[in-house]
Amino acid sequence: MVDVNQSPGVSIIIPVFQVSDYVERCLWSVINQLYENIESILVDDCSADDSIAKCERLIEGYNGPIKFRILHHEQNRGLSAARNTGTDAASGVYLYYLDSDDEITPDCIEKLVSYVCDDDSIQMVQGRYQMKGDGKEALGKSDEKRLLSNDEVREQFLRCRKLNYTVWNKLVKRSFIIDNGLYNKEGIINEDLLWTFYLIKHLNNAQLCNDVTYYYHIRPGSILTGGSKRKKGQSYVVIFNEILNYLTPGKEREELKGYQSTFCSELANYLRVVPELKPIIRLYKRQAKQYGCWSVYFTIITVAFLSRFCNPMGILKRLNDLREIVLRGK
Repeated sequence: MVDVNQSPGVSIIIPVFQVSDYVERCLWSVINQLYENIESILVDDCSADDSIAKCERLIEGYNGPIKFRILHHEQNRGLSAARNTGTDAASGVYLYYLDSDDEITPDCIEKLVSYVCDDDSIQMVQGRYQMKGDGKEALGKSDEKRLLSNDEVREQFLRCRKLNYTVWNKLVKRSFIIDNGLYNKEGIINEDLLWTFYLIKHLNNAQLCNDVTYYYHIRPGSILTGGSKRKKGQSYVVIFNEILNYLTPGKEREELKGYQSTFCSELANYLRVVPELKPIIRLYKRQAKQYGCWSVYFTIITVAFLSRFCNPMGILKRLNDLREIVLRGK
């Protein structure tokens, strides 16, 4: 149990757009938090349905310790912009991003805060998530593990995959985000990947929590499951162009290897509908050649060739499964 007299303030930031069927479930999960020193900032990204009306009714009838605020965009600007608006408006020592079609466990904030109450030098605490939807459930990978250096952070993200490339379900010091300019890039989809790329450049003191604190709901029509395939592919053009042009000095080889699987998967998915990926393929090959990552170089050549005729996702999955087996054996 966290000592309420020493508990730091937490700002839960919730972007809201076209989530009428889900937003009340999300807000109830905030209202039911055992931890009390919370402000919840809802950012209305010009939702055309009754999502905000439902939020207002629920908040109006709430009488408890959590302070709710609703901020309004004058025009629809996207998930990244809504998160950024919430970040700038937050007053909490720590920030926690929650998507409005998902929910958190009642002890989510209490569990994550318990680590920083014991040691306020921790910059980020990540909980475990449970994926729900499409008739199946899955648990995200995690460990109960303290990371005391940037090398350990990179190990967990780039090799072990225990540090997730999501913005949500991470309790992060607001000063750490502001000081390092860790804002979400606007105008793209799956911005979490790029945000995490910059996060691991600076993160050197983190805690992984093995308890489930977040329920990620797969739903039809969401940003990731719906929308234009071309727009998604174009977003990966932006993301990987930035990653490859801003590789961390001295860490280029491990980053090229670490992002290879994700890049190849998206290459297989989108190359035939997004020809703008071709220059990114050339850039990845050039960087791999420059830093002597020959396995990366030849893998990208192979996937790019196969993607012209088919989607080699099955092959990639088998290769990734083999990689996981090798890693577990170490």
